[in-house]
Amino acid sequence: MKMLLIICPNFRRSDVGDLIASHDVHAYSEPKDITGEGVTGKRLGTRIWPETSILIFTVVSDSKKEALLSELKRCATQLYPGEGLRAFVLPVEEAV
Repeated sequence: MKMLLIICPNFRRSDVGDLIASHDVHAYSEPKDITGEGVTGKRLGTRIWPETSILIFTVVSDSKKEALLSELKRCATQLYPGEGLRAFVLPVEEAV
């Protein structure tokens, strides 16, 4: 099993959510209003940098991980410059 951590702008939430659901993944967690700074700029939730991001994390089988990552990569290439979508994969040793 693998855990996917997906970071994207708040306004892309429905696009990424639909993409995840299309791979029959319906269990996830989503803390809102994530702030930070990266190669695509600052998302600090302030008047100067007003936007924030979302973080979606889900645990999927190894086979679903490959298909989902492929779609997320495709989705990331279709974003406007400066939007940014990142996905990270972590191993999951055990789930209770």
